[in-house]
Amino acid sequence: MASRVPYNIPRANFTIDQLLKLFNSKGLTLEDLVVLSGAHTFGFAHCKQFVNRLYNYRGTKQPDPGMDPRLQKALTMSCPQFGGNSDIIAPFDVTTPFLFDHAYYGNLEAKLGLLASDQALFLDPRTKPLVQQLGQDKKRFFQAFSIAMEKMGSIGVKRGRRHGETRRVCSMHT
Repeated sequence: MASRVPYNIPRANFTIDQLLKLFNSKGLTLEDLVVLSGAHTFGFAHCKQFVNRLYNYRGTKQPDPGMDPRLQKALTMSCPQFGGNSDIIAPFDVTTPFLFDHAYYGNLEAKLGLLASDQALFLDPRTKPLVQQLGQDKKRFFQAFSIAMEKMGSIGVKRGRRHGETRRVCSMHT
């Protein structure tokens, strides 16, 4: 159901505890959380997803001290505190935004995480070691990512006649 979607998608400002609660509720682990977050190696976010990190982090009326000042300056040029174009986007991975690689994790270590929830992965002692390992080992990231994606893909899948229906002709809707 579409009405349940907002409760099943991590928010840009979630803490590690909030992320873990959501992931654990789906049968996913801390490792799955860190590995699947690596999907942010490409893609973009609208300013509204991170503008509070630029101007009013956690209600302080200051930028997030955990963000590289050069990144913060570049983002404030594109994303004003008030008004601005709601269509403006920024890449999750500022170093290789169009490449599926493990640079995302190195960016977190360099304080270049776009979303607060991303940067939190490097700041939390439970997730930091895995962020560092994946940042150093592209092959390990690729292997772990494929396993975690497969695991995530099986969440909520209905199997058997008692739990769902398999369409024999996918173009027909009942």
